[in-house]
Amino acid sequence: MEKDTYDRKAAGIRIREKRRQLGITMKEAAERLGRVPTYYADIERGNCGMSVETMIAISRLYHMSLDYLILGKEDGRTDAEMVKEPSEETEAVYQLLNNVSKRERMYAAKVLRTFLIACSDVGVKDEELHNDSNSRK
Repeated sequence: MEKDTYDRKAAGIRIREKRRQLGITMKEAAERLGRVPTYYADIERGNCGMSVETMIAISRLYHMSLDYLILGKEDGRTDAEMVKEPSEETEAVYQLLNNVSKRERMYAAKVLRTFLIACSDVGVKDEELHNDSNSRK
């Protein structure tokens, strides 16, 4: 049985890729997470570990599972396996994008990026509301 291990550098790469896909700057990410920008930069470089709270905050901000964030696994599959086997949803998006012009693909990427950023903001606000209601109890 293969032992799962936490590789800080690999986790940092996954975090950086997700942030870039969403078009978020490092400074924006640090602000949304309530962390200092230099600490966030060290996380992306794999120079330091993260608390459980920071891991949870990053997984929520970027809508990634903790398995994927920490181990590079999603649905029990590793990064390499996921690249080899795109999901049905991914294939459908690729097919749609292949049937439009480059200009339309660029526009679609901007719309998707805006949508994902908005979803991240909603996730953070939902968490804040949840935390506020728990602190009042």
